[in-house]
Amino acid sequence: MKQHSKYGPTRRLLDKLRRLLKREPEPPEDPYAYVGAPKKPRPPHRSAAAAELLD
Repeated sequence: MKQHSKYGPTRRLLDKLRRLLKREPEPPEDPYAYVGAPKKPRPPHRSAAAAELLD
């Protein structure tokens, strides 16, 4: 029994061409460009509903 592909022959050809012509992005000049910012500190594991009100 032959399985049908998800895409037609034209679509498969276009996908193959895209993969062949794909170029890698140039690396940035700044070595820290992809370094993420540090996250803000959070309170200990308490739900907001259980927190006491400040008076």
